[in-house]
Amino acid sequence: MLSKSILIAAFLTAAGFAGWASPSAAQEAKASAAAEKLPADIKASGKLKLGTSASVGLPWSSIKEGTTDEFIGFDHDLTAAIAKKLGLTLEVSNMGFDALIPSLDAKRVDIVVSGMFDTLERQKKVDFIDYAIGGSIMLQRTAMENGPAERDQLCGFKVAALRGSLEAANAGDISDKCQAAGKKPLDLKIFPDAGAALPALLSGQVDVMVGDLEYLALMASEHPDQFKTAGETFNAGVAGMSVHKGSSLGPAVLDALNELMQDGTYDKIFTQYHMPESAHLTKATFNTATVDK
Repeated sequence: MLSKSILIAAFLTAAGFAGWASPSAAQEAKASAAAEKLPADIKASGKLKLGTSASVGLPWSSIKEGTTDEFIGFDHDLTAAIAKKLGLTLEVSNMGFDALIPSLDAKRVDIVVSGMFDTLERQKKVDFIDYAIGGSIMLQRTAMENGPAERDQLCGFKVAALRGSLEAANAGDISDKCQAAGKKPLDLKIFPDAGAALPALLSGQVDVMVGDLEYLALMASEHPDQFKTAGETFNAGVAGMSVHKGSSLGPAVLDALNELMQDGTYDKIFTQYHMPESAHLTKATFNTATVDK
């Protein structure tokens, strides 16, 4: 059975990358002009408290094999670079994906970065600094025959999705369409993280997994004897870093991120984690989503 540690080790071997170190003396570093926009309490604390879900998996976010608190991935390393730009030390809290926005709302963290889609529904609670293009795709066992070739063919299949994900939210609409067409609804199985969903897919507990394009495409590429993607990409949209609604942290992060895009740091981290070119942005934007998915 495929373990999460094996998946991480395979990726890191291919990437040849040990991670972007969080600055140990960030407060002593010269902060960018963006730091002037920081909320007073965050500036006084000297810390940027990040909420992330390492279970999302690489290339977005994970924990280095053999450790319990050494975070790696595009999301972590980019946020560490932003913290350094702002003259702050990064402090990371790992949690389930569905706990991210509630933790931000409860002010346990200052910022959430976890490959999360910017949507109008989420914008009711938080502001987004959009930093990449994301999407969704279907993943199947390589040996599976007669599986669904497109999303509208999921009727009657056992489908895995992560708790709190956009794919899980979409499943109800797909199932309604199935029933309206006189077909069986899809059988949705919710999992807490990819580390639980992937073994369920391999064992046949579920037929298909719907999830993040970058992560699932990576799994299919690294393990072609076990996984294959199916159908076209769907849910294409911007992935955003979320902050408290109306907080001046948003403009500060936006400015710092655009500086990183201009000085080449964003591209360096993007390349080191083998992010697909389709996910690349040249300019960070604020609350870009104009429609809900």
